[in-house]
Amino acid sequence: MYAMSTFPRGSTLLVVATLAACSSVKQDITDFAPEVGGLNAQLRSPTSAATGAVHVYDFRDGIQVQLSINNLFPGQYVIAFHEGNCRSPNLFSAGPPWAPPGWTKPAGELMPTFLANNDGNQTGYVAYVPGVHTDRPPSVLGKSVVIHAGKSVDQAFPGQPNNRMACGVLEPNQPFSF
Repeated sequence: MYAMSTFPRGSTLLVVATLAACSSVKQDITDFAPEVGGLNAQLRSPTSAATGAVHVYDFRDGIQVQLSINNLFPGQYVIAFHEGNCRSPNLFSAGPPWAPPGWTKPAGELMPTFLANNDGNQTGYVAYVPGVHTDRPPSVLGKSVVIHAGKSVDQAFPGQPNNRMACGVLEPNQPFSF
């Protein structure tokens, strides 16, 4: 009988101590977890199974672009910023490629090409683009990111096939919430 009467009291104390520890851990995490900065675009394709994400962060005097994409055909691709959106079926609405003022090459050459592996995936692409920012001019905020098949950024026309494979619009990352 004595052992039974102390068991509930001991387990109650254990539960209270565990809950108190959990609430202090949650407080500690929120104190140290930085807010997520930068921009994010979810890549989608209206004509294929290609999906992915682009993350853009301010880095030194420019931006760092990180790409992860799946379900492409194996081969070479170009990633480019565009001035429009991703609403049209052939991604014509993404508009012309964009480059910051003073860029002397074609806008489609702002970032290097990448290869999709034999499974059609690329998860390790990182590029640095100097002179561009996420939160002040010249900014990529609101620009679309388009994945082009091949080595070049070709012009698109309404309703006609082109080399635009996937598209997403850069929006601010949302902070973590606990």
